[in-house]
Amino acid sequence: METPFFPEASRHHALETLRHLCGFGDLALLLTGEAGSGKSRLLAELVSSESSRLDFHRLPAASLTSAQALARALLGIAHKGLKPGEGVRDAVYGFFRWSEHRARKGQRMVLLIDDAHRAPPELVRLVLAAFGAADRSAAAVPVFSGTAQLIEMLGLPGDGDGVYQIHLRPLTREEVAAYLKPRIHRAGGDARVLLTPARLSQIHSLSEGNFSGLKRVTPAVWLDMASSGSVNGRGRTFSVPINLRWPALALVLLAGSWWLVSQQYDDSMARERTEPEPETVRKSITIGPDNPGPEVIDPAVVQLEPSPDLTMEDSVPQPVPEPEPEPEPEPEPEPEPEPEPEPEPEPEPEPEPEPEPEPDFSPSKPAHFMALDDIRASEGWTVQLIAGNREQTVLSLIDQYDSVSGIRYTRTEREGQDWFFGFYGDFSSREEAQKWVEGLPRTLRDQSLWIRRMRNF
Repeated sequence: METPFFPEASRHHALETLRHLCGFGDLALLLTGEAGSGKSRLLAELVSSESSRLDFHRLPAASLTSAQALARALLGIAHKGLKPGEGVRDAVYGFFRWSEHRARKGQRMVLLIDDAHRAPPELVRLVLAAFGAADRSAAAVPVFSGTAQLIEMLGLPGDGDGVYQIHLRPLTREEVAAYLKPRIHRAGGDARVLLTPARLSQIHSLSEGNFSGLKRVTPAVWLDMASSGSVNGRGRTFSVPINLRWPALALVLLAGSWWLVSQQYDDSMARERTEPEPETVRKSITIGPDNPGPEVIDPAVVQLEPSPDLTMEDSVPQPVPEPEPEPEPEPEPEPEPEPEPEPEPEPEPEPEPEPEPEPDFSPSKPAHFMALDDIRASEGWTVQLIAGNREQTVLSLIDQYDSVSGIRYTRTEREGQDWFFGFYGDFSSREEAQKWVEGLPRTLRDQSLWIRRMRNF
């Protein structure tokens, strides 16, 4: 049930936000949601799609038992060790300063701290403080994943400056149906029989709208093995028709295989968290005329002490002087060569014609479009509503919320491709923008809006 990736319930928007802020943002990221809401699955999709552009490193919360363990984990990523006289706090701060050079070489680092709510609060705050002390636009981006308890652990101020939160809400009844339909078709089942209104309501109620609950209760509901008291107030049982027994048996086997695969995946992740990777020790030996090879010492050879009775004169014979050779006659000097004629100068190449400029971008809705230079010239705050590499993505949002007048969009480039932003307003402060966000429709507020300065576009 892990594949394919489920893009509904703002999951695709959360994934695009993570991709953008991990590569170009200057904020620490907070991915929150209840247990089973799909946080780990979202991070796995992020690593799978962006591993060629970003350098991901996992820090399991189970291994962060102390400040020394945190420093060892970070220095292990940098292939370094503690210097003499260097404290643990200095090592953590030094790692984020070191990561700035990696970003300037073309690949930014991302630290994934899953289940961060289980780590000691002082270690989580130490990582956040070290990131804030470095150049946040180039240092390694920490991504904390966990429950809403993380906000209290970090002790964030009211405005949450320097931290951006992405919250994954539970699935609705319609989203549960959209999640199960492709998986039923893939298994060869009949969605009209398995997703009747009564069964769908029971699945949504028992699973509480999270993915782990769906994997646990869905097979039981389809086999009428789950209690329906929470749905209609009284217990009811249903008999399985004869023509559905074989499909039900197939679903039981499929559920068993899903459970077995999930157990194997959990075991492999547990082993990966408990077994630290050995540090790589690199040694090099240069052999050449300036660097002779290392001497090979034979342990079986015992050096003998010199005897006082034996001298060098007795052991080494005196050399016999040889007669001096007669001097050879000096050779006659050779005649000097005649100077060669100077080459004629080559003609200079003609200048190549300059390429014709590419045509300018023409927006589909000029009334809602705003040039990027005009946005950066403003000192105010704005609310970013959506971002994507297709103009139609932003235009669909404008058409969907036509009641919200004043939504604008602009265009820039990201990795050589077009990148579009949808935003609203030019506010004098973050608080004024936050008051405007509270008056938006609930469906628009759930899309993880970003209050940012217009000059940072």
